[in-house]
Amino acid sequence: MIDLKMTGKVALVSGATGGIGRELCKMLKREGCKIGFIARNQEKADALIRELDMGDDLYCYIGQIYNEEDVKAFTEGAYAHFGKLDMLFPNAGYEGKWEYVNNFTKENFDKVFGTNVLGVMYMIKYGADYLVAQGKGSIVITSSDGALLGSAGMGVYCASKHAVQAIVKTAAAELGPKGVNVNSVNPGGVDTAMIRNIEDNALGDSVSREEKSAQFTAGYFDKRYATAEECANMLLFLASDWASHMFGERVSIDGGECVLRP
Repeated sequence: MIDLKMTGKVALVSGATGGIGRELCKMLKREGCKIGFIARNQEKADALIRELDMGDDLYCYIGQIYNEEDVKAFTEGAYAHFGKLDMLFPNAGYEGKWEYVNNFTKENFDKVFGTNVLGVMYMIKYGADYLVAQGKGSIVITSSDGALLGSAGMGVYCASKHAVQAIVKTAAAELGPKGVNVNSVNPGGVDTAMIRNIEDNALGDSVSREEKSAQFTAGYFDKRYATAEECANMLLFLASDWASHMFGERVSIDGGECVLRP
């Protein structure tokens, strides 16, 4: 096992109660980290708090990741609680509704971009200065292969993830010279509730769950979705000192689809 040298470090996580976020929090705990997370649902947050059972090494804030004041309060509260911040994981994501670009709605656009884009930018806006002040830190963003391609019915989601990738590169250019590494993990389909929603949106109720998954994974070399654990492991590695010479990189976890793209 690689020693990630994270004992005592403080990580802030959004989307912590979802599939990837939950696995990430469990791994951070195993590495001896302290965790702050923001969640919109009190019941799900309480369940995660009980599962992690970390006492004062865990800080939770109930709020919306797309609300600037909530993210500001979350970040400042976590810093006041722990006395430092070392890692930011803007992980929250929302797939949105199935809409073609010639019939998209502003409501869907605002919800998707609010979570996927503003949520990332607010975490960086209010967290990065703490990392810069100590001269070291890491920001690892959960992006998507939707940042690299288009997908019928998911134009708003793909547009939001293309925007995220621009944030990754820009933040890396701005913060890298100040000691902060910014990178992203770009999964394809992940075996979580989000991909089930996407399957249902795309294929409806006339196809079995097994058939839906088979269609969605047909382009992957191993004919399966990524696991939340695989994605969380990569997020953790990119936040570690072992990735300290990586800036603005994207790491694809997409069953080999990346090798078929330019």
